[in-house]
Order: sequence, then C-alpha cells, then structure tokens
Amino acid sequence: MPAPRKAARRRHSGPTITDVAREAGVAIMTVSRVVNGGSYVSPATEKRVRAAIRRLGYTPNEAARMLKGQRARMIGLVVPDLADSFFATCANAVQEVAGTHGYMTLIVTSERSVETESNEIAMMAARRIAGLLIVPSRSGADKRLRELQQAEIPLVALDRTLDGVDAGQVIVENAGGAEEAVRHLIAHGHRRVVCIGYDAKVYTIHQRILGYRRAMKEAGLKSEMWTNLTTAAATEALLRRLMGEADRPTALFTLNNVTTIHALQAVRAMQLRLPADLAMIGFDDLELAPLLDTPLTAVRQPALELGRSAARMLFDMIRHSRDAATDHKPERRIVLPTQLILRASCGCNHHGG
Repeated sequence: MPAPRKAARRRHSGPTITDVAREAGVAIMTVSRVVNGGSYVSPATEKRVRAAIRRLGYTPNEAARMLKGQRARMIGLVVPDLADSFFATCANAVQEVAGTHGYMTLIVTSERSVETESNEIAMMAARRIAGLLIVPSRSGADKRLRELQQAEIPLVALDRTLDGVDAGQVIVENAGGAEEAVRHLIAHGHRRVVCIGYDAKVYTIHQRILGYRRAMKEAGLKSEMWTNLTTAAATEALLRRLMGEADRPTALFTLNNVTTIHALQAVRAMQLRLPADLAMIGFDDLELAPLLDTPLTAVRQPALELGRSAARMLFDMIRHSRDAATDHKPERRIVLPTQLILRASCGCNHHGG
C-alpha cells in the first residue's frame, strides 16, 4: 500500500527538471540553462529541450526561484494605454516574443501619469522581473528606473527615448515620416496645412511637429499648430472655427491616431467632404482606414516590428547580463522606418495615384 501512495504524490507534483532532461536526452544542467535563458546551448539542443518541456507540461517553480533570490521568468511592459491600437499591437508583439522564450509578460498602463508609472515600476521590481520594456511618460529617467538599473535589471525604451539611464532604445523615424506626409499635401497644392494633436512635449509628437515645421518652412509656408486637443469635442470646436474663416485651411495633418479619429468624427458631424472640402493625412495608420467612405492616407508605423524588436533586444540584454563573459554585445539602438500609405483623403485616388 505505501508504494501506490508515493506514486500518487509523484504524479500530482507534476514533471520535474529531471523528467525533462530524460525526455530530451540531455543533462539536467542543459535544461537549467535553457530554462534560465543562459547561452552555451546549441539551437538544436535548445529546440529539443523546449519541445520536451511542452510535451511534459513542465513549469519552473517561480515561487521557489524568487525565494532563492533569482529573477522571475517574467518581463514587465509599461505602455501609456491599451485603448490606443498602436500600443495594443506593440504589447501583443512583446507577449509573442516573450512566449517563445518561455517568459510571461506583466503589462501595465501608466495612463500618461509619471506618478502612476513610478508606482508600477516599483511593483514590478518587487516581483523580481527579469527585464523591463517601457514607453516612458517623460524623457528623463526617474528614481525608480535608476534603482532598477542599479539592480542590474535590463531596460529598453520603445517608441520614445529615455535619458539618464543606460537603456536600449527602439524608436521610429517620426520626423521623417511627418515631413514626407506634409510635403505630399503641399505637392497637391495646399498652402494652409494645419497640424493638430496633443502631448507636444512627448518625444514622438515633438519629432512629428519638427517634421511638419521642416516641410512647411521648406515650402515657404507658415506653420499652424494646435497641440492641446485631448477630446473629440475640442477637436470639433476648433475645426468648426477654422472652417468658418474666409481663408480656411484646405488640409489637415493629425499627429496620432486618437486625434485622427477625433478629426474624422468632426468631419462627419460637419458634413465635410474629404478631400474636396478638406484634405487629410494622419500619423499612424488605422486598421479600418481603407474601409472608410473616403479611405484615409496615413503614415504607417511598424507597430508589430517595434514591439518585436524591443522584446528581442531586451532578451538579448538579459542573456548577456547572465553570461557577461561572452564577446557578443547586444544592439542598443534601432530606428525603424515609416511608410506613407496613399489613399483618397489626401487627394490621391483609391489606388495611391
């Protein structure tokens, strides 16, 4: 009778690292290296070990790891919000990459609050995350981020720059993308091109404004910006006022997809025709942009690649921090290109002509 009870307890406890090693035909140390993200394991062996882990349903005991002072197999991700499809796409891409490494992703939103962001970073540090990806609320690193770095937790800023810490950076060519869009509107003959949005102090928006200004100055035109439009009502009120002027604007450049949506709502409410009454280009493409009554011309950001590149960089840094003796130095800065997607709202035809 004792033997069956012992066997029952053994089955209940689940597969062990020894079971995985036996299944994969490797040493226990090899499985440990794969599980902990270490190097010195060939890609073929790592693939075999991960296949054994999946077949057996093996999961490392995170509580035991943390009690031993080890980092959890979890990374943190801080984004401004998930209602914005751009950040939601980035988050999905990060989770996808983390999953291939056998890590969980703890995702939180800062709601563009520096205080909220700081508290969330402290919470993540207490959970002993292995690394942090962040879309920072401000360009300068606060005390929490500096403490994170002092604890040798790898850090990557995505979409925006981060000063004051030694962090990796994955950003988009914001200024160049905006400049190309505004030049395109000018090429259609527009002389009064208005730029609208919010969060002008945020790195990405600031860079887009620089691109807008550069294109306008190059054409000898006056820049006209409204960068405090945080609501649909404020956007509509501004457009009603501007379109009521004798020398009304003929083109609109929106600085992000939330502003683009607000502007499209205002255009519909005012019964304006795109592009006959007002031409329009938005920075950041919308999933439904091609399906609008007048398909929207937009500057497309590679949101999926932004999230994937940032996550890959972070895991490269995590691996390097654990195997510091290796000669490999992780890439620390990536700038991804944008693409102007031509549709009808700017004055082009539906086929981008």
